[in-house]
Amino acid sequence: MKLLIAKNIGFCFGVKRAVETTEKLLEKIPVLYTVGDIVHNPLVMEKLKKKGLVVCNSTEEIKGEYFLVRSHGISKNEIEKLKKTNKKIFDMTCPFVKRIHYWVENLDKKGYYIIIIGNKNHPEVLGIKGYGKKIDVLEKKEDLKKIKGKKVDKIAIVGQTTLNFKNYLGLVENIIKKMEGREILILNTICKITEEREREAIEIAKKVDAVLVLGGKESSNTRKLYKICKKICKNTIYVEKFLDLRKIYYNNFKSIGIVSGTSTPYFFIDEVVGILKKNKYKEVF
Repeated sequence: MKLLIAKNIGFCFGVKRAVETTEKLLEKIPVLYTVGDIVHNPLVMEKLKKKGLVVCNSTEEIKGEYFLVRSHGISKNEIEKLKKTNKKIFDMTCPFVKRIHYWVENLDKKGYYIIIIGNKNHPEVLGIKGYGKKIDVLEKKEDLKKIKGKKVDKIAIVGQTTLNFKNYLGLVENIIKKMEGREILILNTICKITEEREREAIEIAKKVDAVLVLGGKESSNTRKLYKICKKICKNTIYVEKFLDLRKIYYNNFKSIGIVSGTSTPYFFIDEVVGILKKNKYKEVF
């Protein structure tokens, strides 16, 4: 029985940097505060909380001296409020997200109306939104009514980094039709790592009887991998915790593929692979 593991798997650069920095800080600092989960993975968050990480719902709840900005980033206003309290801030915002903050802030100053394409409730999008004043978030085609009748001459479009590139371009095309005759600046802010994983997931799903998508259910990019694989391979299973492996009837599949989101830890991937090998699956390259 065959086991096909994606080459692009485990933590991406931004998540790896955030998690490793947090672990090092917790060796020196007994209590470290953050707003929202640093990464969208319950296993990672459980480990960090045991070491002294305290997750708050808002900056108002922070009681300690040390604060860590998660990989998704937070708004400029929140950062400025924290600086006024003289807290020690460790900014672990993903560099790709940080770049969007810079673009949005500068384009806003130049008089551009900013459109963010993404999930309006996602922490990354909420953070980006906090770097401009004239901003709207579009999630789907139906949201185009938000921009109907907008009296603006210059428009800049950015996207949540974990979006599917084709979906991003689809909504961009609709915006161009709606805002014809205006100056429109389109920025490609989609993370290339996300694109690579999606392409690889498609190839793997075509070759196997079942696909295991490893990652947290709150992870946007992991959910997208699941949807992509499910369209191609009906036996696609979301594996967030070890208990989810009980859903797998190993004898039914001659081949299994493994893909993961960018916030899935290597220790979890290794243990899942170990369980599959015990069930007589051999890795193929």
